Amino acid sequence: MSISKNLVRKEYIYENLTVKDQEEAFDVMGGRLVKDGITKKSYVQALKDREKNFPTGLATSGIVIAMPHTDSNHVNEACITIARLKDPITFHEMGNKNNLLNVEMIFMLALNDPTMHLEMLQKIIGMFSNKEILSLLKEAKTSEEIYNVVVKATDVSLKGDKL
Repeated sequence: MSISKNLVRKEYIYENLTVKDQEEAFDVMGGRLVKDGITKKSYVQALKDREKNFPTGLATSGIVIAMPHTDSNHVNEACITIARLKDPITFHEMGNKNNLLNVEMIFMLALNDPTMHLEMLQKIIGMFSNKEILSLLKEAKTSEEIYNVVVKATDVSLKGDKL
């Protein structure tokens, strides 16, 4: 499965989200998914619980991201919601709980197929290993621009081409 226009939707992209910490980010971003019926009521708490045990911060070159996600049984419909944060917030680093990262963008995964999780994580991590994509994301000002970078980047990375 590719990260397609069906998974990334413009209405779930936040341009300059102002939150004080990851808990508030989960409440805002995940809460909207719950409100819209994309996820179940259990989704936000499941995100918070999982993040404590399995942190999702990634120290990529250029822009620091987090990819919070949880089990598919908390999700009704697959969706990826993205937030560029007005000010960075702290996440623990994936694979190194002791290291704190100042996250600038959140890619929150709501996936309803358990086999999709690993594949999507790998595709998103692959996207963030490309410095050109990171630069384009950092420069993107609007939700439309963020959307276009993500959709184009994932399509290109799936084909192995350059942007």
